[in-house]
Amino acid sequence: MAEMKSKLQDFYKRLDSRKSTYFLAYSVIFAILAIGVFSFYFFTRKTFIWEVDGWEQHYKSLIYYSQYLRDFFKNIFINHQFVIPQWDFAIGEGSDVIGTFHYYVIGDPFTFFCFLFPAKYMYIFYEAMILLRIYLSGIAFSMLCFYTGHKKRYVLPGAVAYAFCYWAIYNAVRHPFFLNPLLYYPLLILGVEKIIREKKMWLFTITVAVAAMSNFYFFYMLVFTTIIYVIVRFIFCYGKNVKMWGKGILRLAVSSVTGLCMAAIVFLPVLHVFLSDSRFNTPNKMGLVYPFSYYAKLPGLFIVEGDNFWTCMGFAVPVLLAVLLMFKSRRKYTMLKTYFIISAVMICIPFFGQAMNGFSYMCNRWIYSFALLCAYILVCMMPRLITLERKEIRFIGIALTIYFVVCMCVKYSRNGKLISAVAIGVILLIGLSIKNVNEYNRCMMVTVAVMLAALANGIWKNASFGENYAAQCISVKMAQEDVFGSEKELISKDAEDTDFIRYSGSGLSYNMNCITGISSSNLYWTLTNPYVSKFRYDCAIRLDTLLPHKYTGYDDRSSLITLSSASKYLVSKTGGLVPYGFTYESENDDYVMYNNDNELPLGFTYDKAVNKREWEGLSAVDKQKAMLQAVVIDRSGKYTREVLPDRVSVKDLSYDSQIKDYTMDYDAKEVQCTDNTFAVTKAGARVTFNFTGSGAGETYFNINGLDYEGAAQFQLYFGKKKFDPLDLYSKSDWKELSHNEKKKIFKNFIYWTQSTSSVKLGITTDTGVTKSMNYFTSDYSYYSNQHDFSVNMGYSEENVTSVTVTFQKIGVYSYDDIQIVCQPMDSYTDEINTLKENVLTDVELGNNKVTGQITLDRNKYLCLTIPYSKGWKVYVDGERQKLYNANGQYMAVYLTSGTHNVTLKYSTPLLKEGALVSLAGVAIFAMQLVINKRKKRE
Repeated sequence: MAEMKSKLQDFYKRLDSRKSTYFLAYSVIFAILAIGVFSFYFFTRKTFIWEVDGWEQHYKSLIYYSQYLRDFFKNIFINHQFVIPQWDFAIGEGSDVIGTFHYYVIGDPFTFFCFLFPAKYMYIFYEAMILLRIYLSGIAFSMLCFYTGHKKRYVLPGAVAYAFCYWAIYNAVRHPFFLNPLLYYPLLILGVEKIIREKKMWLFTITVAVAAMSNFYFFYMLVFTTIIYVIVRFIFCYGKNVKMWGKGILRLAVSSVTGLCMAAIVFLPVLHVFLSDSRFNTPNKMGLVYPFSYYAKLPGLFIVEGDNFWTCMGFAVPVLLAVLLMFKSRRKYTMLKTYFIISAVMICIPFFGQAMNGFSYMCNRWIYSFALLCAYILVCMMPRLITLERKEIRFIGIALTIYFVVCMCVKYSRNGKLISAVAIGVILLIGLSIKNVNEYNRCMMVTVAVMLAALANGIWKNASFGENYAAQCISVKMAQEDVFGSEKELISKDAEDTDFIRYSGSGLSYNMNCITGISSSNLYWTLTNPYVSKFRYDCAIRLDTLLPHKYTGYDDRSSLITLSSASKYLVSKTGGLVPYGFTYESENDDYVMYNNDNELPLGFTYDKAVNKREWEGLSAVDKQKAMLQAVVIDRSGKYTREVLPDRVSVKDLSYDSQIKDYTMDYDAKEVQCTDNTFAVTKAGARVTFNFTGSGAGETYFNINGLDYEGAAQFQLYFGKKKFDPLDLYSKSDWKELSHNEKKKIFKNFIYWTQSTSSVKLGITTDTGVTKSMNYFTSDYSYYSNQHDFSVNMGYSEENVTSVTVTFQKIGVYSYDDIQIVCQPMDSYTDEINTLKENVLTDVELGNNKVTGQITLDRNKYLCLTIPYSKGWKVYVDGERQKLYNANGQYMAVYLTSGTHNVTLKYSTPLLKEGALVSLAGVAIFAMQLVINKRKKRE
């Protein structure tokens, strides 16, 4: 044992002499921690694939990308064709490849070699790249510390603390590419330092290029966090020397622009998609302060696992000791203190979180930069930390005690995680206070403490007795066997017989269609087509998930499903409705598949058109009725002043929907109805709308202008009058409550344990159909600004006579109008048959190209159920024609009578321009390298 200890000390002494020894030590420690932190996944045969976004988005995008690359290389080396597929009908109903998958895989250097792995074993590659990202983050941090003159034995605990901060532990499973900025940020800072100290720009340029290509979202944050670093650094480095400021800024600007130009082939197309994305253009409420619970959690979150508004810190407890020691040192470490204070202010004020998040919702995903700062502080303070004087030990001990007491007094910070973290800090402080212990042993103490703290955070996060995060991941068996899902079993047989098929349904596995290669109305990606989003908003389609950009279909609406050219409808055996006009075809263990008896092909025709602005004034139900008779053309933009051929008014169309009179039944002790307002005083309260049905048809529950203001139970007694308009909860009633009841109600109000930014309404008919819809307030992270909803309660041959709405939460639900609408389907089949009189035939889907032929007996609009994008161009008989945005989310071209060959070609917007800029950027970078080499020789 003594011999082993001696060898370990000798090994530790060699850290400063050889980088290879350092990297060996780091690698061994990394392996130990990786096994320890993620051991619960191995024990329970779980993968690192989170069952929500991990499975639905990240993993499926990786499998898609692997096949995409294999096809790309096959075209080059076997078919001898250089083809870049830019559009794919299997991304929802069709979408741009780069715009959709850049956020996840395209441009990320860690995903490129996925084409070497088959889908069955892709989870191995997925997990390996997660660990590699974390490992290289620590290496990048080490290189930064080496360059800035720190001894390797001091750097080691900082590198470990950085690589295994909670941001890394949390996102390793949740969002793997969120780990990339942990690698890029220290390289950017190192690049800045090289520019300042050596006038060398190559590292900064390359890192900017890689970061910009890798992920636009985090590149945006990296830009601002780097700018903050540069400003503070220049202030301390150059002071008032304007000339040096100018030279430094010029070098950084040239290097940044060159790197950005090199990345333009990916960056420009993605920038175009990002700026037009529906989520980017939705206004979000600017918060002045976070909720009280956020500030209550902050102290504890500094050293333990946990997140709140993505404030993932969870730094090893030696970092806390180093920070305390830094602020104890007067007139020293001023620059580090400045960075720390700036970061602390940014953490506490929501504006900075929103600004860093593209002025969207409050979110501190820039916290990776704070992790770098805190780990660097540990490295800088290591010489002081291992040679503590009595006064410093006393100060840190008292500060740590106060910190512990404060956390224990605050509900959200009081937990076993904090006790274990502080215990490690106390043991370390005792160890460092022991005399006659050499410097190397003290460094080892700090390193071991960092390892224990990181291990504790990992265990608390992943273990079954902690947060049990491992249980939220899919099993190895599922990753191997369910990667294609059971949808393909039913759909693939029909897909083999035709060049185009599209399906819709309920209870489908999100984004499975991009793996099966079949078009579907099911879609869940971060960046979505704004025309698709706007169409769903215009049709008041209910939000049945907590994410408004998570599309599950068309709420069983027969008209919208058929107008999307969906020929098949899959219904989960766990429950779901069958739309009108669909008949049984086949089934498997998970789904029943129905055939659309009124299916429309990819291209069908209208003989008249209506202006979209006029169409937007119709009710949600009448909008879909109008689209069965006339194509809706958007005449905004460059087509505003042009005459629309064969235009009619929406008033000239026929509508047969029936708005029903109704009465309301409710318990006045639970719901109080006044002036278009439901004041709900009990969670789960119900209101039943009774009406006289119209027989066979679809029944819709429409609520327009919905708004919600949540209330805690305490506010019923002491809040605004509107929460309890009938004064059922008076102050005298409060006095009658027991002490424990009052305490519980008041605590719930102070800590606001129930979110009021979203609320769910349950809707049930007397025929047994049940649906739910979500409403999001402006405080919600993914606020969609939707206030009008039309919930389809399905087609029924029976007479529906009542609809019951269940309110999930206490609060005030206000609205402009509530309607019960019955939509007969008597003319539906005839209207569809009219649209099928002239259709696009001989349809072929090629790479970035669609061709077909059509014969018309009179002038008509050819509607193409391809999601509208400015990247599409249409050619009729070889001549380019106008391509309209039609029916909200699709496309149309006006054709004259006769036989026509129709060709559509797609090119990702700004891809060609980006490629040219990238070539120029590479050329400029090469010239810079040549010039620098010549200067070095001279």
